[in-house]
Amino acid sequence: MFLKPSLALVIALAGGTVALTTLNIVAQDGASALLRPRSHIQRSDPGLGTGHAAPAWRNTSWLNTQDGKPLTVASLKGRVVLLNFWTFTCYNCRGALPSMVAFDQQYRSQGLTVIGIHSPEFPPYGGEHDRKNVADALTRHEIGYANAQDNDHATWNLYNIQYWPSYVLIDRTGKIRWEGYGEFHLGDGNHRDVDRRIRTLLAETVPAS
Repeated sequence: MFLKPSLALVIALAGGTVALTTLNIVAQDGASALLRPRSHIQRSDPGLGTGHAAPAWRNTSWLNTQDGKPLTVASLKGRVVLLNFWTFTCYNCRGALPSMVAFDQQYRSQGLTVIGIHSPEFPPYGGEHDRKNVADALTRHEIGYANAQDNDHATWNLYNIQYWPSYVLIDRTGKIRWEGYGEFHLGDGNHRDVDRRIRTLLAETVPAS
């Protein structure tokens, strides 16, 4: 189950009754804390840090790639990469998929590579580890971008992911520039924020080596 970190749930027991209070948390830059990056950002900043090298994932089972060949951090240098950590049983993950599909369709030709990192939430008997089930989910949600099966959560742990769904934006030089989490939808404020970050990275020039 996806736990929304933007909600604080206070439970008070008094006289056998339970009182629930929900507190909304807002990031310093005015954006929803649901998509607040882990590093501090200034108001004048487009929501992107200076970055650190993206660790090299080593997933071996891939879908929607040429001949099922893996994509690597090294092979994607020169492109902006959006990682989406998700699983097809997660309601919040499914809610964000239309945005992922839209980003892929709109920006692939401009240099964006969207990659789904399918990280199961439940034990193998739940069916999330099955390649066919993942393939069926990709078809059902009209996902044409690459997806890696992360059945052992190796990439999930490598990137220190804690929530479904989560996102990592990597620039053309292979540096992580933004991380976020939570469900968002086509056209809403959080979708526009992520879209703006993508366009900012696509517009950056790569320093000559």
